[in-house]
Amino acid sequence: MSEKYSLYNLKSFHDNFDQILTSNQADVMDFNSNNTTIVWDSEYQNSSEDTQNSFAWSPDMWLRHSPIVTAVYCLAYTVVFGIGIVGNCFVVAVVFRSPRMRTVTNFFIVNLALADILVLIFCLPATLLGNLFIPWLLGLFMCKAVSYLQGVAVSASINTLVAVSAERFLAICYPLKCQMSRKCARRVIILIWLFSLVVAFPWALYFTLSSIGEEQLEDTMLCVEKWPDEVSEITYFVVANLCLCYLIPLIVITACYFAIWIKVWKRNIPGEKGANTGKNINIQMEAVMQRSKLKVAKMMVVVVSCFVLSWLPLYIIFTRLKLGNALEPGSLEERILMISAPIAQWLGASNSCINPILYAFFNKKYRSGFAAIIKSKKCCGTIRHDNSSPSVFCNAQRSTATQRSNRMTARLDTQCEYINSIAVL
Repeated sequence: MSEKYSLYNLKSFHDNFDQILTSNQADVMDFNSNNTTIVWDSEYQNSSEDTQNSFAWSPDMWLRHSPIVTAVYCLAYTVVFGIGIVGNCFVVAVVFRSPRMRTVTNFFIVNLALADILVLIFCLPATLLGNLFIPWLLGLFMCKAVSYLQGVAVSASINTLVAVSAERFLAICYPLKCQMSRKCARRVIILIWLFSLVVAFPWALYFTLSSIGEEQLEDTMLCVEKWPDEVSEITYFVVANLCLCYLIPLIVITACYFAIWIKVWKRNIPGEKGANTGKNINIQMEAVMQRSKLKVAKMMVVVVSCFVLSWLPLYIIFTRLKLGNALEPGSLEERILMISAPIAQWLGASNSCINPILYAFFNKKYRSGFAAIIKSKKCCGTIRHDNSSPSVFCNAQRSTATQRSNRMTARLDTQCEYINSIAVL
């Protein structure tokens, strides 16, 4: 049976602890968790009256790290959990309580928020426990269920980011040919969840409990992956985890936003050429367009950078663990990975905290909705808030243009439609 490391729940990253315990080369077990060292030798065992026949592993020895490091981990994970839950819940509430916010783009944003809530609920607590304690404390069912739900939630979150970028690409680059309907958006969301349920299913099969291996510690269990063979394990990691849940989404997201950037920067305001009237209006519209272009460029850089920085460290670590040679117990590389792995996990989970800030809080409509919910005395029901956007400017200019000519009004309608399609990014 092949036992290696899980991807999103790094509980099984510490399977290496199993190798250290079962080593026959020494009687001393040194668990490399910063300054925390557990010493176990025959002299100590024989000198204790309480452990003449067995080694008593006290709860104090369950901790992987020193109290200071443990406190830092708890604080960091708690901050991400709190901000992420509150932020994503606000996103869902704004869309469902404001009928005017129920657009195709916002459907995907809500699905992203729901997926991120699941990531925060199922990934963060279990991951924190795995980083703080050596044994798995929650039993076989939770070992399988938590591992599976983690895979589903992370896959759904990442692939929803792909759907958001693809929908924006179609709306801006092909506004008349490929507009996505609400019905189509619902189907895409269903497909995202079905795909996530299927792609993570092997974790429900192959995650199980495994004893540490020593007779004295036979009741101490770890939650680990046990595959029938190493080839199957590596194939699943490369195809399902690395490619389908990171590399391909990264390529699609980058390509979509790059295409949007090219489209916006190369295109003039529709109807601008050949116009001999309304010169002042065109100047004002051009100023709005330039601000929108800068917004698109900034959005592209921020979206791609956040996605890469959030998940890249974790995938680098697991590519090394899955595809590289076994770690040497006590080596410098092992020490580095034991410290960096929890940080990489935290960065991956923080993407679920960043998403509502990135896709919602920077949007004036969402900010207005958040303020309306806070001011509202009702916990449910419809809210009304300012949904103003560049269309306010367009309406004013359209009113001016109507007084001049119907032709200019039609041209401004085209211009405003184009500007509004950019403004919802």
